[in-house]
Amino acid sequence: MKIEEGIIRYLRGDIIDTGLRVQIRRDKYPIISREAQITEIIKTKSVIHVGCSDHIQIIDQKIKHNKWLHKLITDNASECIGIDIDRESIEYIRNELGYENVCHGNILSDDLIPVKSRKWDYVVFGELIEHLDNPVDFLKVFKEKYGDYVSHFIITVPNIYNKHHFRDMLRYIENINTDHRFSFTPYTINKVIFAAGYIPEKVYYANLIKLKFIGLVLRKLKYILHLPVRYPYFYFNSIIVTGSIN
Repeated sequence: MKIEEGIIRYLRGDIIDTGLRVQIRRDKYPIISREAQITEIIKTKSVIHVGCSDHIQIIDQKIKHNKWLHKLITDNASECIGIDIDRESIEYIRNELGYENVCHGNILSDDLIPVKSRKWDYVVFGELIEHLDNPVDFLKVFKEKYGDYVSHFIITVPNIYNKHHFRDMLRYIENINTDHRFSFTPYTINKVIFAAGYIPEKVYYANLIKLKFIGLVLRKLKYILHLPVRYPYFYFNSIIVTGSIN
């Protein structure tokens, strides 16, 4: 889904409205995982994967279920370099799993020579932004240091506007990853991206929420009848934004 031209003026900050009602398109989207959507976008492209390691305790489990993003990017990109601040995880990935295309480093403070080794098609920030204390500053620093070496970005964040969060709200429950600093809507993640000097172009939705029994039955019937199986944006757990860095 392309970002509406009319909303870009607000994202850029040209106009301020303390009560803007953003009309989200009524499109319906196919069932796709976050990993599959990213893989589809970066296929045969060169990629910088920031925050590549994941928690060391779950890497093997994710590989077993074909969900470890760095493996999927490595398998589908023409070339990939992974960067992560977690030294222990990077050493495990290199020494135990045999991936040479990773390096330990801090995007904000280190001069990462492997990133400057060539011109890259994409940088992927996957489920990272919501964990940062200052996401706008982080993205700005990356652009200042490495913007000349990469053309496009992919940013993914959890979608706070999904049906499960609404149900929790009605039960007076906050269901949260305790390491998250922020919750994002389609508008607010694009606001962060614009504030950092990037140009968002398309929004995707991925990772279908867990359906209840009736929802599963209806989905099965659609498959049997060869009807399109698509859902509105609030049925998905992840927002994916792509665009250009310069």
